[in-house]
Amino acid sequence: MTATLALDAYIRVSKVAGRSGESFISPTIQRERIEAWAQMNGAEVTWHEPELDVSGGTMSRPVFDRILERVRAGQTDGVIVAKLDRFARTLVGALGTLEEFERHNAVLVSVADNLDLSTPMGKAFLRILLVFAELERDRISESWKTATSNAVDRGIHIAKFTPMGYDKDTDKRLVSNGEASAVREAFLMRGAHSSRTEIARRLDQLAPRPKAGRWTPPMVDRIIKNRVYLGYAYRGDRVNRQAHEPIVSMAEWQAANHAPVRAAARGKKPNLLGGIARCAGCRYVLAPGKSRWGGTGQNVLGYRCRGTHTAGACTEPASVNALKLETHVEALWRQQMAHETVSVADDTLALQSAAEELAAAEEELAAFATDVTARRLLGTGYHAALEERTTAVSRAQADLQKASAVISSGDAIESYNELPIVDRKRILGSSIDAIIVKRAHARMPIEERVTILWRGEGPEDLPRRGRDNGPVRPFMG
Repeated sequence: MTATLALDAYIRVSKVAGRSGESFISPTIQRERIEAWAQMNGAEVTWHEPELDVSGGTMSRPVFDRILERVRAGQTDGVIVAKLDRFARTLVGALGTLEEFERHNAVLVSVADNLDLSTPMGKAFLRILLVFAELERDRISESWKTATSNAVDRGIHIAKFTPMGYDKDTDKRLVSNGEASAVREAFLMRGAHSSRTEIARRLDQLAPRPKAGRWTPPMVDRIIKNRVYLGYAYRGDRVNRQAHEPIVSMAEWQAANHAPVRAAARGKKPNLLGGIARCAGCRYVLAPGKSRWGGTGQNVLGYRCRGTHTAGACTEPASVNALKLETHVEALWRQQMAHETVSVADDTLALQSAAEELAAAEEELAAFATDVTARRLLGTGYHAALEERTTAVSRAQADLQKASAVISSGDAIESYNELPIVDRKRILGSSIDAIIVKRAHARMPIEERVTILWRGEGPEDLPRRGRDNGPVRPFMG
C-alpha cells in the first residue's frame, strides 16, 4: 500500500440481538481500527454513515452501493473495512464485487485480516476467509431463528415496541393494561364499519398519545391487523396461540379485518350517507355539502360527485338532494329489516365457528403455498390444488360475512328512529355496501335513480382512498 491511497471507509452492523465479542464489532470500534490503519499507512479516508441493520449476506446495500458508484467513477482508490466480514459474508457476491474492483483498479483493505490482494496467495486466502464468513453468517442466522422460535413457544412477544394495550411482566410476557378497553373499542368500531379516521379521533379521547400527538389512520390499521390482540405471539411461521391474555375474540378480530374500507365523510357537519353514497358515472363516493337545487337559487344539503379524481374525470357526475336520498334509503332499509329475524350478537356460536373456519382455511392456504415438497410431487396438479385452497378461503370469508351481518326486528327499527345521525349512519353502514346514484334531472323519481347494494353485494374493486384504483369507469349494475 502506498501513502497516496484515498479510500472510502465502510462500516456495517447486522441487527442480531445478544451478540458480543468478535462476532459483533460496534461502529465506534470499526472506525477506530480504520483510523489507526490510515494514520499508520498515510492514507486519506472518506467517511460514510454506518450501514446499520443490514445483513452481510447481500451485496445490495444503500451505503455500500453509493461507495461502489464512487469506485466506478474513479473517485476513490478503493474501500477499507475493519474486518473482512464487514465487507461481505457471501462468497459469490463478494468475489463478483472484487472482480469489479479489479476492473477499475480499486483495492480492498481489511485491517484485521491484513490482506494483500496483489498476490495469488493473497487472493486464495481471501476466498478462504470469505467461506468462513459465510459459514459464520449461516450459524448466526440459525441461532437467531432457534432463539426466536423458543421465545415464541414461551409466549414472548418479539418486537421493538410493546403494543398498545399491553405491558411486559418480569418474564417479558404481555399483560393487558388500562388501554386494553380502548383497543377493544377500536376493533368493535371497525367491525361496525367505522372509518379509520373516526376510530383515530375516538382513540385521541380514550388513549391520548404523548406530547399532544394524534392517532392517524395508518396507526389504526396497524392495531386492527395485529394478531397480538388475539393472544398470539408469533415470528415468521412460528405461532403460539395462547401466549397471553387476548383483548379481542377471534370473531371480533375477523369482523374488524374484513369490514369494507370506506372513505370517511369530509363534511364538517354530520351526514347520514357520506362514504356510502357513490356516483354511478365513476363509482367514487359523493361528497356531502350544500348545492343549489331547483329554481329557488337557495343552497340546500346534497351529495355531489367531485367530477375529477386522481384516476381521471367522471363523464356522468351525479348529484342528489340529501333529504330525498336519505328519506328514500332509510325507508328501503326499514322495509328490508322488517323481513329479517333479528339478532345483534357480539360473539354468537355461528360467528365464532365461521371465524375459526376462516382462520383454518387461511392457515392451510399459507402452508400449502410454501410447501416445496407438495409442489414437486404434484407437478402440474399443484396449481389446481392451490386454487382449491384459495376457493376455500373465499367461501370461509363469505360465511363469516353472513354470520356477522347485522340483522334487525321491529323493536330495533323503532329504536333506530330515535338515534342520532352518527349512530344511524353506523347501522346503515353495517347493512349496506354502497348506494349508487345515477345522474338525472332533479324531477326524475328518486327510486329510478338509486340502486342499493346490500351487505355482501358490493364489488370488491370500488374506488378507495389510498390505493391505485385504476382508470375511472361507470357502475355496471
